[in-house]
Amino acid sequence: MLLASCADGRLDATDPKGVNAEAIWSVNRLSGWMATVVGIFVAVAVVFVVVKFRERDTDDPDEVPEQIHGNKKAELTWTLIPVGMLVFLAVATLPKVFDLNEEGAGRTIKVEGQQWWWQFSYDIDDDGEYDDIITANEIVIPVGEEVNLEIHSNDVIHSFWVPQLNGKRDAVPGRVHPWKISSTEPGIYYGECTEFCGLSHANMQIRAVVLEQSDFDEWVRRQLEPAPLAASGGAAEGAALFAANCVTCHVINNGDPAYRVAAENGAVLQSGVAPNLTHLMSRTSFAGALFEMYDDDGNLNVADLREWIRNAPALKPANAENQQGMPSFEEKLNEEDLDNLVTFLQTLGNPPILPD
Repeated sequence: MLLASCADGRLDATDPKGVNAEAIWSVNRLSGWMATVVGIFVAVAVVFVVVKFRERDTDDPDEVPEQIHGNKKAELTWTLIPVGMLVFLAVATLPKVFDLNEEGAGRTIKVEGQQWWWQFSYDIDDDGEYDDIITANEIVIPVGEEVNLEIHSNDVIHSFWVPQLNGKRDAVPGRVHPWKISSTEPGIYYGECTEFCGLSHANMQIRAVVLEQSDFDEWVRRQLEPAPLAASGGAAEGAALFAANCVTCHVINNGDPAYRVAAENGAVLQSGVAPNLTHLMSRTSFAGALFEMYDDDGNLNVADLREWIRNAPALKPANAENQQGMPSFEEKLNEEDLDNLVTFLQTLGNPPILPD
């Protein structure tokens, strides 16, 4: 218990911020109090038996207590009371289970889990294709809207969980699992993959950014804009390096075909292909939400971003030779190359819109 209390507190199912998470927590509270009552009763009964029937100095060690086989009243009592409690708990739980599985009233976002990051795709123009906005590791939703999720997996079984917004839902290859999330308060809420999925399972994190409607509309507007073309200086040199080294896996939507090799090989990113970087700077994190994109003062986390490009497997365990995780560029890029690439990446979008 003492060690558990040392957790950072970012994954907190006891502090729900949405109606779905509150429904789950209400059942947990009820079952917790019931279990507490049962635990106290059992503890008191054990202490009573130990004290009342302990051996005394005056007892005859050869005396055998009266042997009793069966007590219908006792057996019915300790059977019917738990059955009644379980029936009561089932009556309280089942309606919430059905409510959680009903479709929400809001938009639908496609969720894809893969080793070891998450992709979120939006159908803004409502044409049935989830290709208008594509982000990695951060799902952005408006406050008060119950958003539907279509959960997929591109490789092995994963599990999507943002505890303050809803419970867990598996991502299984070849299947689509519906789910929904919502929040009544703006904020950034944290989640994890909760199904062991290989080497960097513990580093496959999620962030749900909940914005006021006006901020969400502005976020959508910015995301729909193409990334600007790097015109000159270090950014232009970094763009050339990106086109030469990164487009096998990454996509940048800016109208330049040099940045869309990965898209042309398959417009929908599949297992082993990296996040879409069109508006990288608008995110609060990178590398499967493992690192902060900005420090507390709002400055870009250049040190970690630079080291991530240089030698990602040293920062996050991966199996890059099998297209699982980002490979190392330590022997391909020199210090100037790294500086130019970071300069180019800084041109990809505006700083994130953060909840108040």
